[in-house]
Amino acid sequence: MTATERAAEIAFRGAAAEPALQNSQPEKEVNGGTETVNHVSQNLVTHMETHFAATSRPLEPEEYKQTIQRVIKAVDRDLDRADLTGGSTVALALIDTKQGVLVEADLGDSHIVFAEHQFDSSVIIGGSDDGNGTAISDGVGGWKVEVLSVEHAPDKPEERKRVEEAGGQINYVTGIPRIGGVSMARALGDIQYKKPRVNRLAGHDLSDLAGVQTGVAPGKTVTSDLVSNKAHCSIRHLDGQSLILLASDGVGDAKDAEEVTRLAVDRWNQGMAARDIAEELTRREGKRGGADNCTVIVVVLDTDTKGRRSVDSPTRTSLDIPLEGSGSRRRRRSSIASLKDWIRG
Repeated sequence: MTATERAAEIAFRGAAAEPALQNSQPEKEVNGGTETVNHVSQNLVTHMETHFAATSRPLEPEEYKQTIQRVIKAVDRDLDRADLTGGSTVALALIDTKQGVLVEADLGDSHIVFAEHQFDSSVIIGGSDDGNGTAISDGVGGWKVEVLSVEHAPDKPEERKRVEEAGGQINYVTGIPRIGGVSMARALGDIQYKKPRVNRLAGHDLSDLAGVQTGVAPGKTVTSDLVSNKAHCSIRHLDGQSLILLASDGVGDAKDAEEVTRLAVDRWNQGMAARDIAEELTRREGKRGGADNCTVIVVVLDTDTKGRRSVDSPTRTSLDIPLEGSGSRRRRRSSIASLKDWIRG
């Protein structure tokens, strides 16, 4: 999977939204993967709308996770039927503004980072499980920064175990762990490493195809997808102000994405608008040596369950979320489609 074979989506239910999307480099054709990315970008949210329209009752967070997974599988079936080559990572954030819930889903090595304003704190706290973070005072109140996504590298123990038990193998021919020619253990597309296509060469003598990596272990028949489309998901409940950053691996690894989010929080505290923050971050990453194609989305949310409000300026706004039962503001009409129109505009 190459630098341009990436996609990031964000979906909202309930209120108007103003995320900022900035791509530091134009899309270009690379190994046919752009068709897959374009299909995902154009159809993933549409599939979500269709699934949500089928029910009139509010969904529970766990049901959102199940729906997102069904949508991802549906998109993968589309890619298979259309015979599209290449693959796409996924960084998806679904925000139920009525319940004040964030549900994220990720595949591959794109990043989702969640920063929550800690009104009783004066530091930014790193999101590592061991609690070891760098304390940075913002002069008003602190932010807790947490990486929600998981990088799905083929050589991670749980991914290697899954692949090998399915009849596949990890190769290091290029010096990077890969399944066949793909450096992701989970992704949309890459259908040649998924059933049933992955077994087309199973059991055949491939000695006349020197250098070809099928992902299949010698003599094995694959029993499940080698490159999985089962997403990692997590849930967060929104309270007060929060900032969400979605980014491709052009910003670096998970630790780099955390640091980029700290910078985004710092810029927000200085009064910069979300769109301007996204633009600055993509320019900054694009100047690095060996920079990859970079996409960044920055969204700032406000909930009001405790009557706490941040100060918006005429040049910037955060998404104002009146939660059910708060009674302080009339909820604004919106949909995923209106968000897509806003991004295109």
